[in-house]
Amino acid sequence: MKRYFLFCVFFSTMLVQSQLSQNEKALLGDHRFGVQFIWDGYGTATITEMEGELHIEGTQYSNDREEYLVMNGIITVLDARNFRFDGHLKLFTKECCGLLDRTERYTFRKTGSRKYWRLKEREDLCSSYTCSYYLDIFD
Repeated sequence: MKRYFLFCVFFSTMLVQSQLSQNEKALLGDHRFGVQFIWDGYGTATITEMEGELHIEGTQYSNDREEYLVMNGIITVLDARNFRFDGHLKLFTKECCGLLDRTERYTFRKTGSRKYWRLKEREDLCSSYTCSYYLDIFD
């Protein structure tokens, strides 16, 4: 009975994944992720499929862990170069806009020959007169 249950779970997971579009499948997995104002390096964002939806969980921390970016939510693929993020974004940087803690809808776009998707609504995070965040998710 236990083997039958495991087979059913495995089969249903495979069935849902096979129903994902090519653009959705291309997003699955681990990606470098972050904003340019955390100087100590990029973090990681993991995109998974759960019950037909794409979920993202990403973190980036400075070496002293005082500055950070945390992002989690649901991704909806719009086309091969754009996806929408619906979820929670929490960001703290000393040299820019301080603490941002939001639940929002944002668009990420890949343009030209870039190997990353960039947050389109950057000015929503902070005034471009203060600083401009480049929040990127790499291939």
